Amino acid sequence: MVQRLAVKPPIRLASNSVSEITRDDAIEALKLLINVDALTESQIILANPIFISRDNSVSRIELAEIDAAVAVLNKAKTECNAYLLREDGFECLLVENNIRSMVRDLGEISSQGENGITYSIGGPSLAFIINTLHVIRTEKRKPSSRFMHVRRRLRDSYGFSRPKEAGDSAPSLQDILANTEIVTTLKIRSAKPRADFKEIAESFLFELAYNYDVSYIIASDLGQVLGARDARRRGRASGIMDAPRMVYNSDLIHHYQLAISADSPMLKYISYYHIMEHFFEKVFNDDLVEQVRRKVADPSFSLKRSKDVQGMIKIITNSQRQVRDEGGVDEQRSLFLVLDRYIDIGRLVADLNSYDPQLIDYYKANSPSFSENVLTDLGATEGERIKKALAKRIYQTRNSLVHAKDGTRPKYFPFVNDLELSREIPLLRFCSEQVVIVHGKII
Repeated sequence: MVQRLAVKPPIRLASNSVSEITRDDAIEALKLLINVDALTESQIILANPIFISRDNSVSRIELAEIDAAVAVLNKAKTECNAYLLREDGFECLLVENNIRSMVRDLGEISSQGENGITYSIGGPSLAFIINTLHVIRTEKRKPSSRFMHVRRRLRDSYGFSRPKEAGDSAPSLQDILANTEIVTTLKIRSAKPRADFKEIAESFLFELAYNYDVSYIIASDLGQVLGARDARRRGRASGIMDAPRMVYNSDLIHHYQLAISADSPMLKYISYYHIMEHFFEKVFNDDLVEQVRRKVADPSFSLKRSKDVQGMIKIITNSQRQVRDEGGVDEQRSLFLVLDRYIDIGRLVADLNSYDPQLIDYYKANSPSFSENVLTDLGATEGERIKKALAKRIYQTRNSLVHAKDGTRPKYFPFVNDLELSREIPLLRFCSEQVVIVHGKII
């Protein structure tokens, strides 16, 4: 029978990290994946063995391995918890951009005598896993479905068809967790201290894409593990869906479906924008007709006065000149007209609050770094002022995505600014949904 011992006082290790973790912290974090039955002086006893093969299982974990991982973690610097940085090494979380990005078995690639750098893609180190689990535990975050699947595999007794082979030895916890494919990381080791690990990591990923036609990016946060939040309104995923009572414009539906299915925040945003853009020419021309109509209907207007007729001609020619010079209608003005005609601000605010109550304050106090000052107070009392600010924010964000001219104006950087862009998507999505619905026809 295993004797249960009180947990020893925390082992604190000197480090230059933002906040140190202890052996106790690491064990509590690991409990999110494995069932711990007891602790001895040197081992963790598992409540359920982890089966490596049909005839081989692990029921004990050495505490020395945990301590070594904690020491590595506490000597590393972290940023957004998505990578660990040391003077002689770097490990970062990777996100696969497509289903073909499966090169976990690529093995080590070394620069040999060129600059003493070694690269490898595969399962994460134990230090990286402990840090990830610690974040999930301390921040009370909800893990992704992939994480939960790995947890079930490790906690349930299961076997493989492969029998135990001669020479098989009990693997380390590092080996077990790395082979679960819970996440993929890029590890870089250097023979000498470096300050440019992130830059050489991006260079390696470029050459990987160049040679293998696969695309990985360095994650900006732990969203892949902790679970990404999709814009979903109340009741959309629960209960029974009603049968449609309207038919909708097919072009708009296709843009909307592309946005929903896209993994890229940039593609999502542009697809939702295309729904708004569908009506630009119509609302712009309608507005021009309304301006002329009001000019003619104004009691101060007279067909007998050349000055009045010339004023009306000026309205039309200015509009035509703008279309000719810009290759189309005034997009920001047209976007405002779409918002003004089709968007109910009260419904937009309700949708945003249902999705994330913090977004209203975020849009009021923050602008994307890749746009100019576009603060948007959706709680303001003047409807026209809200929609003009909203049009400016959406239009500038769109311009940042489709234009990349070098210069002093803010620019969007793919992957780097994805988290910021993701915060802008609910605003445009809920606007585009209103546009689709308002143009529906009752069956």
